[in-house]
Amino acid sequence: MTMNKTIAAVTTTIYLITGCCNVAQAKTSTNTIAPNVSVFDSAIYRDLFGTPEMRSIFSDENQIKNWLLYERVLASAQAKYGVIPKANARKIEQAAQFKNIDINALRAGTNKVGRPIKTLIKLVNKKGGRAVSNYLHWGSTTQDVMDTATVLEIRNALKLLDKQLADVIKLTAQLSEKYKRTVMAARTNGQQATPTSFGFRMATYMVEFYHHRQRIAELLPRVSIGQSTGAVGTLAATGPKGLKVEAEVNKQLNLNVPIIPWNASRDHFAETLAVVGLINGTLSRLATDINNWSRIEVGEVKEGEGGASSTMPQKKNPRASEFMSGLARMARVRMSGALEITDHADTRTGSPWIAEWSLIPEMFLITSESLNRAERMFSKLKVYPERMKQNLELSQGYSMSQAVMQYLAVKIGRDKAYKMVKAAIKKAKPNQTFRQVILSNPTLKKSIGDNLDRLLNPENYLGAAPEMVDRAVRTVKKGI
Repeated sequence: MTMNKTIAAVTTTIYLITGCCNVAQAKTSTNTIAPNVSVFDSAIYRDLFGTPEMRSIFSDENQIKNWLLYERVLASAQAKYGVIPKANARKIEQAAQFKNIDINALRAGTNKVGRPIKTLIKLVNKKGGRAVSNYLHWGSTTQDVMDTATVLEIRNALKLLDKQLADVIKLTAQLSEKYKRTVMAARTNGQQATPTSFGFRMATYMVEFYHHRQRIAELLPRVSIGQSTGAVGTLAATGPKGLKVEAEVNKQLNLNVPIIPWNASRDHFAETLAVVGLINGTLSRLATDINNWSRIEVGEVKEGEGGASSTMPQKKNPRASEFMSGLARMARVRMSGALEITDHADTRTGSPWIAEWSLIPEMFLITSESLNRAERMFSKLKVYPERMKQNLELSQGYSMSQAVMQYLAVKIGRDKAYKMVKAAIKKAKPNQTFRQVILSNPTLKKSIGDNLDRLLNPENYLGAAPEMVDRAVRTVKKGI
């Protein structure tokens, strides 16, 4: 086999594995490409760092189609108001199609210019001839095309995350309701505090996911704005019908008209990174708890799916929580870039804009995969109420000290009750239970009387937790 045929075969294989362009292009390509060096594109790792649905939204093919869509819509809007002839707009409609784009030529041109749109226009002009080249991209600029395409991608990506959040909320709501009275130890600073319920803990994640859906709903109108105002945003090159053309472009793309062009104003993109990043904050907290509760020494829950060890036959590692935590760390790095992309000077600066091309799709890929992990984990989560009860009993009843204190506080005041219980505990002998401490203290024993069993029963000290779970579930279900 000749060297060129070898290169073509390898290139075709890589294209087909990674899906970076369509089959026809893969078969005809004889250009060498760099090996996959990112987990997002790796033929081995890629499915661990992004869902197929999110990958499709930010794929090269979808991005190119959005660039072409912008050019077609721009021409249509300009033709409507007489800025360009309608016949030429129809020619642009025919020529600005994905099938007419040579990916290799586009890549080569992008490498040379540092932007893809100049070459994209050249390829469309080549297909359409002078009828197209005389009016394509009229009054527009590269940033218009790319920014509007990014907005279209973000809008669809946020809607996908919203759907994933709704699915996770349904599962956490089921767990919250089912285990709202299942007693477990609440832990603060790594130590047992007082009783809580497993359902109550699940409800805290559920409500955070609900808040993330609210944030997405609030963000969508702000981020769904087009950019079609030309080189420096003034519409000077479009002429006196510029504002009408701008409104029509956004109308056809189902986007909002910006209050003012946003060439250098990237606050809504920064907000997008922050909102999506916060989802990973919740997933990270959840992952830490699930991982801790899954330890053999704790054993209160177990992931239904697990990862085997290559050398220890007995191990079944909690892969979902592991990956949610790892992906959250990756998200934090990208969330820090939110401020970086706002650092434009004058009307536009290239360097912070370039950072968006990586930060935005990667943040969405990370988050979509993490939510996918959470959905799979919750759907198969194994819960062990008896182990939770056993772990609570490890405190030897001391986790109920507040319950005793509060009972006494009604009679003698909170400060005096606290000091009385605290002093008794300090005098406890090794391995002496809290019950034994009370019974050996004449003052406490007399003050508590026949109420001791009731006060030391964790099920009696859940407070309003079950009712709060019900309230939370009712609230979030309204928004699903």
